Amino acid sequence: MEMVYKNDWMQIIKESEQYIIQYNSGDLINSIEEIAVSESDAVKAQENEQSAYEIIIKYQNLQNFSDS
Repeated sequence: MEMVYKNDWMQIIKESEQYIIQYNSGDLINSIEEIAVSESDAVKAQENEQSAYEIIIKYQNLQNFSDS
């Protein structure tokens, strides 16, 4: 496991060839969520906080769509 990026509320790790964003999704209680993302989205998430948020929402929406 390799730490690629880290800030106050999220980190991006690389396991083999897979990129994973781990982020705190809780307000009062820490709740760490993980999503697997593409390499290009992992790079984009490192640009700024807004980009990271958009990537997380994108993958949450994909997950919600596949669950229904």
